[in-house]
Amino acid sequence: MNSATFKKAVSFFALASVFSISGCQQDMMVEEAANLAVEPTSSSKVIPGKFIVILKDKKGQSVSELRERILGRNGMEIGRAREMFQGALNGFSGSFSKEEINLLRADLNVAFIEPEQAVSLGKTATSSTVTTTTTTSTQVIPWGVARVGYGDGTGKTVWVIDSGVQTNHPDLNVDMVRSKSFISGDASFEDGYGHGTGVAGVIGAKDNNEGVVGVAANATIVALRVFDNTGYGTLTRIYSAMNYVFQNAQPGDVVNMSLRVAASSMLDDLVKKTAARGIFIAVASGNSYIDCKVDSPARIIAPNVYVVSNMNSYGSFNPTSNFGASVNFTAPGTDIRTTWKGSGYATGNGTSYAAPHVAGILAVNGGIVNSQGFVTNDPDGTPDPIAMK
Repeated sequence: MNSATFKKAVSFFALASVFSISGCQQDMMVEEAANLAVEPTSSSKVIPGKFIVILKDKKGQSVSELRERILGRNGMEIGRAREMFQGALNGFSGSFSKEEINLLRADLNVAFIEPEQAVSLGKTATSSTVTTTTTTSTQVIPWGVARVGYGDGTGKTVWVIDSGVQTNHPDLNVDMVRSKSFISGDASFEDGYGHGTGVAGVIGAKDNNEGVVGVAANATIVALRVFDNTGYGTLTRIYSAMNYVFQNAQPGDVVNMSLRVAASSMLDDLVKKTAARGIFIAVASGNSYIDCKVDSPARIIAPNVYVVSNMNSYGSFNPTSNFGASVNFTAPGTDIRTTWKGSGYATGNGTSYAAPHVAGILAVNGGIVNSQGFVTNDPDGTPDPIAMK
């Protein structure tokens, strides 16, 4: 895909693009040389007739109580608002007519309302061949991890808002207690898509003499699943997951957000509130070769929020990566070897893989990201510093 096509991309998508997948089974290594192209969707993903309603803070009243009161006095059935969230900001989402939204906007207990968004990880087109060897698995240090540096992340916690994580992957430490699904009717936080497991590997793959090693090797990964097995998610799910982080994470914890939605004031506000608690947040800038000032959360400029662009192994700006004033660092995001679903490994491209390098650095260094040199060919004219441990 050329840059002109990327510039025309107007919808919302997560940030991986090319994968070559492999898996290992007992003493056998199975490698797939694959071309899985993830293209941005071509149409708007605002969900017609569905909205997210943010409530004003009312001490001593639960979200369900406020929801019932607000909908009842405006002549609406309680069942119309199915998904509720509570944390830094409280609210619910549901389907409403234009007239009903006008009534809700005028309600004294409603802070503001935003349209619901559908967020897609993209569709894949697969063409692959499989070869089998008898070589036993040995640990590889991916070039990106070697470039930024790595350390022992034991005892560090990184919250991954994504498609879930394979909990029994032999190269990952997944917290089974705090991990959670935000998909209504599906409580599993297992990764059926692969993206979240790939992100987790860059952050914290074990230093165990097999597979790969992550930047914060052996870190604890908390899987917050907002994308289903087809790569579909919503703004409500992402918002609910961040609210969960706000309520449960500790200062010094790290969050990775390798995802992108259209400008959302409510999501930006929640990310800032969470970061203000001393929680460090790594954000992918996006893969459309545009200024990320129109995207959330990549447009955020705030303490403890780190927006990351994608560079290749030559230290050059990847021509698919987004750019702009909000970008704090660049990191390896091209040809990145990492963990994958099915207890396998994959090679991926995109700012989805650049951001978790910075998340790992934040975990190991306690919120400090060093730099060494600057990326070349940065299209905004201000070269991003290259993130280092």
